[in-house]
Amino acid sequence: MEQDKTLLPRAIFPNRDMAHDHERRGALLMAMSRGRPAFATDDWMLEQQLRAEVEAEGWRSLRQKLAAPEPPPPPIQATVVQVQADHNSTGSTILKALVRFILAAFAAYLAWIAGVDARLGEFDVWMATGSTFAVVLALSMFGAARGFVHAAAETMRWILLIGIGFGATWLAFNLPL
Repeated sequence: MEQDKTLLPRAIFPNRDMAHDHERRGALLMAMSRGRPAFATDDWMLEQQLRAEVEAEGWRSLRQKLAAPEPPPPPIQATVVQVQADHNSTGSTILKALVRFILAAFAAYLAWIAGVDARLGEFDVWMATGSTFAVVLALSMFGAARGFVHAAAETMRWILLIGIGFGATWLAFNLPL
């Protein structure tokens, strides 16, 4: 039995020498000779109990503090800023795209008429027509043309609404039933 006790620590700690075992045994014998153990005295237990109570009180106060909702932050004084509304960013995107397409198609038609009138070749006429369409379509997104596109899209919207209203009214009164 004694042999098993000495072999197990050597299997776990192979580089540990015998002197360390003797020091540990000596400390154990010295603690036993005092009449009371080196730990678990009444003072030590009282100290541990007081530490545990202080720690428990700290955790309890932390839980209570975190359980209560945080007070709302003070209101921020907002400054009123006059924002200019960008009318070009409002309205129907589809109607604006239709207006841009119609403008570019009309400009391309004018380029086609000018090319035919100047008696250019067929390839030159189509190149002038296509490049005019692309350039007018691109330029309709900048500057004053952008404002014109917005105004034309709003006009187109009202024309469509009025046209649909008149068409529905005409159908309601002239539909044979």
